[in-house]
Amino acid sequence: MRGLAAVLALVLTVLPGRAPAQDAPAPRPDRPAEERPAPRPAQETAPAPKEPPQPAPAPEEPAARGEAPEPFGPPAPPVHTTLRESDFDYSACLLELTLLGAGYSEAPPMLDAEQRDCGIDRPVLLRQPLPGIEIPGGAPMRCDLARHLAHWLRDFVRPAAALLPGQPRLVALEPGSTYQCRATVGDKGETLSEHAFGNAFDIAAFRFEDGTRIEVEPRQDSGDFQEAFQRAARGTACLHFTTVLGPGANAAHDDHLHLDIKARRGGFRLCQ
Repeated sequence: MRGLAAVLALVLTVLPGRAPAQDAPAPRPDRPAEERPAPRPAQETAPAPKEPPQPAPAPEEPAARGEAPEPFGPPAPPVHTTLRESDFDYSACLLELTLLGAGYSEAPPMLDAEQRDCGIDRPVLLRQPLPGIEIPGGAPMRCDLARHLAHWLRDFVRPAAALLPGQPRLVALEPGSTYQCRATVGDKGETLSEHAFGNAFDIAAFRFEDGTRIEVEPRQDSGDFQEAFQRAARGTACLHFTTVLGPGANAAHDDHLHLDIKARRGGFRLCQ
């Protein structure tokens, strides 16, 4: 009987729906309200991005203000200093004037207080380009201009005068402008004249030993000796001078011959 009771007890323990009782978990105690964590917001707002710093405005360029940019480097030297002869060239020029028989004297540098480019660094005061041919009052100029003037008078003007009626001897050149710090006539004052550097000499008239004069003036087809002489002097001048202007070139040169030794590219000469 005891064996049957043991089997029966075993069967009851394994029947379905009859699981052995288990201890129930103990209930969780509630936290006080003040200890509970604050509820999480539904959506956190991201911080607004910071704007990048704006670069400082660039300084206004001179061209934008309508101003010319400042030149870079030191200022250019005055024009008259760029024409200053070397010691050798100056000495050689003075020697040539002496051998030609010119009457001259050396003069101190000529400068202009208001215009730095004007001036003659080594001027000569030319009183007689050739023996017996005077420039009344003398004319200050660069030595090279005096040398060209002397050669032109010797080679062309004096021989032309010997062909005039009565063969009068040329005794004087009546000057117009000599050294003068001023702008070129006719270009609105944009450039300085060659007179401003001692490179130019103007002849208003040729004077002869018999008292006659040939004034420089328009002589278009007059057909006389005065016209022939003026044409000969003017035409041959361009063999010695790089600029020759006279009557007909413009109104400013109707009463004189302008002669200068301005250096140009390629040896160009302006003869009008």
